[in-house]
Amino acid sequence: MTTLLGGPAAGSLRVEDDAIQLESIGDSELNDRYVAVRSTLTRLEAEAARLLAEIDRRRSYEPDHFTTEAFLQSRVGDSGRTARRNVAEARGLGEYEAVRDAFASGEIDRPRVAMLLAASRVSPTHFQRDQGMLVETAAGQSMAGAYQAIEYWKQQVDREAADADREHLHRRRHLQVSTAVGGMVRIDGELDPMGGKTVLLALRSLADPANLDPGDPRTPGQRRADALVDLCSDHLTHGDTSETGGLRPNMIVTVSLDVLQGRAVEPCELGDGSVISAETARRIACDAGVSRVLTQGESEILDVGRTTRVVPAALRRALALRDKGCTHPGCTRPHHWCDAHHVVHWADGGETALHNLVLLCRRHHRLVHEGHERRRE
Repeated sequence: MTTLLGGPAAGSLRVEDDAIQLESIGDSELNDRYVAVRSTLTRLEAEAARLLAEIDRRRSYEPDHFTTEAFLQSRVGDSGRTARRNVAEARGLGEYEAVRDAFASGEIDRPRVAMLLAASRVSPTHFQRDQGMLVETAAGQSMAGAYQAIEYWKQQVDREAADADREHLHRRRHLQVSTAVGGMVRIDGELDPMGGKTVLLALRSLADPANLDPGDPRTPGQRRADALVDLCSDHLTHGDTSETGGLRPNMIVTVSLDVLQGRAVEPCELGDGSVISAETARRIACDAGVSRVLTQGESEILDVGRTTRVVPAALRRALALRDKGCTHPGCTRPHHWCDAHHVVHWADGGETALHNLVLLCRRHHRLVHEGHERRRE
């Protein structure tokens, strides 16, 4: 099959997507063809922006639609957010000739156009004057280098406006956390540059060492997800958390002794009713606070005992002094990020004593329980 990209205004490039034909060309030609396609796509994006600017100027969609954004949503299928971004881009390119020409020629790509147009908000007058220099800067450097140079330019031309622009980014911060189908939790949001860098540094401090472990089968995304859970777990365990009703925030697991001993599968659930596996409950129970609750039937509570730690603080300190950190072969996670694991679970009669305890980081603790990995002593 043959696809033709481009046209009289943007030039054309013939792209063959037949796998056999691609396999027959050399590496150098393959690389050149990819670069050519990307360049053509950039020029097509510039042409689309030019056409949209003219549509917006003429309001050629009337009387079918009230706004240019509505036209894009109806005729192209853009989301509201994408339509607003495309219209803002088209209008901005109409204002700044140097940016428009560089985009049309493929000298700068769309992300660099967005960066330049965002900078123009700080001082349109100064940007009009300096746009040629800024386009050259954006075209000649990496995205990181271009961003840094443009940030310095914003500081020089109007510090107050630059501060206002940063405040605008700060106000845009948001985070949504919701429970999805199957019990998964979805996280979505945006952070301002400073807050985002803080989160990235914290996640990398936990995820990067694992990236160097060739035996770690997790994807980078899974490592970051585990790092976020570790950070939150550590805060709940060791952080300065506020109390609610005299209790620190904690995760409640309701489980029977029969479940912990493998003789039943229920009850075994979190405080919100989410069902977990017996092995997950056994892992959590290795190093947790345990309260005895006597019930009659499913709902009548007869007695609630005092909450006690499975591993007392003094024993935990001795364990940290002995093991220093995770005892799984090759793992270097320090004791602060580890659970106390019962080699023979206390529900099976194992002692909560130093000889029956080892430190395991939360990832390897999960592998020992839910992953059924046999620890090598």
